[in-house]
Amino acid sequence: MKRLLVSVVLIISSLFFLIRCDKGIEPNPVDDSGETGFSGLVTFKGEWPAGVTRTHLVVFRNPLVSAGDFSVENIGFISNEITYGSSEFQYNSIDNSISTLITLAPGEYSYIVVAQSYTPDLSLDRKDWVVVGVYTATGDQNDPGKMIINKGHVTSGVNITVDFNNPPPQPPGGN
Repeated sequence: MKRLLVSVVLIISSLFFLIRCDKGIEPNPVDDSGETGFSGLVTFKGEWPAGVTRTHLVVFRNPLVSAGDFSVENIGFISNEITYGSSEFQYNSIDNSISTLITLAPGEYSYIVVAQSYTPDLSLDRKDWVVVGVYTATGDQNDPGKMIINKGHVTSGVNITVDFNNPPPQPPGGN
């Protein structure tokens, strides 16, 4: 009798698992239906330089190893303008994009910076921009951090400190 009971329990359990496990062992599906982007805080230390006409958070797909890398093809995101004299700029790429035409695609981004210009007109010439802050995972501005954007996810904690008294190294092509 005991043997029969164990056999029945095993058969019922096996049937239950066969019915419930139609796809075998696999991870839960990834929910990528949310918005795609990133967020963080830019903190400014020291006196803002005189004559700055615009300040933006700019995300580049690839590092700037030549002046030619400061190009439209390499730019993944540009924030709306950061107000002159700000002490902080809390942002997310979904709400703070300079244009709805620029959409941040999922992927890896290698150079995330705060850049300032002194020119009266908006320019995409590298010589017209000064990098004043660099996103870094280590705190070393000589070692830019990489940011990974996943589809349907907002990557948080992309924080940058701009210290006007201790500027980062400038990429090639600047003044």
